[in-house]
Amino acid sequence: MPEPLPPAYAPYLRLDELLNVQSPPDFAAGHERGVYRELIHHDEMLFIIVHQVYELWFKQILHDLGLARDLLGRPGVDLAARPVPEEDIPRITELLGRVNEILRLLHSQFTVLETMPTVHFLAFRDQLLPASGFQSVQWRELETLAGLKDDERLGGMGKDYQRMLSEEQRERLAKRRAEMSLSDAVFSWLARAPMDKVFPNFSEVFIAVHERYQAEQERIQANNPNLSPQARENAVVHMHEEHEQLCQYLRQASAELCQAHAAFLFITSYRDLPLLRWPYTLIESVIEFEERFRLLRYRHTRMVERIIGRRVGTGGSLGVSYLDRVSESYRIFGELLEGRTYLLNPALLPPVPGARLFTFRSVDSDV
Repeated sequence: MPEPLPPAYAPYLRLDELLNVQSPPDFAAGHERGVYRELIHHDEMLFIIVHQVYELWFKQILHDLGLARDLLGRPGVDLAARPVPEEDIPRITELLGRVNEILRLLHSQFTVLETMPTVHFLAFRDQLLPASGFQSVQWRELETLAGLKDDERLGGMGKDYQRMLSEEQRERLAKRRAEMSLSDAVFSWLARAPMDKVFPNFSEVFIAVHERYQAEQERIQANNPNLSPQARENAVVHMHEEHEQLCQYLRQASAELCQAHAAFLFITSYRDLPLLRWPYTLIESVIEFEERFRLLRYRHTRMVERIIGRRVGTGGSLGVSYLDRVSESYRIFGELLEGRTYLLNPALLPPVPGARLFTFRSVDSDV
């Protein structure tokens, strides 16, 4: 009778290690390595496991987002000579889709932590010091890889988070900042769209159509019986400003950014053309990433408020007040969301010159 195979599930997942790292260090013992304490409260196990799970998911997001960035940005490759292969666009979209699903899952996992009553958390909260979520180097990596710049961070701990990190962790983040971000890759990809070849003067055509559309909208609001005279005036002023902002969006940024903005409006407006469908889907995945990233921040803030109210955070920030400011202020792909403001009913736009170039053609076709 053959010898039974040794169990492999636990070794493959290294469960002996994974399931034995829920004992917190005894900070009162002087931060000595290997000195751990017993759990102070039954719910401290939940607090530790939830945060460990978040860190594992952050690792997976960094893994997938890094590959998506590399496929789209192609670091070290002359993109003028070797653009992103079309077959890579579905793969990038697939990776972003997975990241978005993980973010959705992380959003819902806060409900597990919220089963812990405030008084249970207070039983061991003071023993967390000097630990703080500000010290999550993977979260800082994720923000940086996505495209958040350090000079965009708010004061009140955001700009000072690195002082709470080790030298090794600061070097790790410095390496991330030196890399291309996902935002860099996305806007560079859009800026390389051959707009001049496929639709000469698209930006000016779009502005002209939008101006006519805006005039009609102003006329409708000026005669809207549901609005007060002041509300009508405000609506007309706002729409006029919106058109001026579109002109800036397509004319007054850097040449590369104007090209990226035009490509976004072009791909989104003509997304029903078969060869634009995958680029459009990629753009939608990026916008969903922006939305879910912001929702995760917001959901975290509401969880903190529910459990500890408006106490000062363990990292020294103003807690919920600071987190609310961050949730509202931090943007990665805000310019794509701004572009949504200017989109038009495609029926108002002229057909794409040479639209057949954007359709699937049979190998037997002579065109």
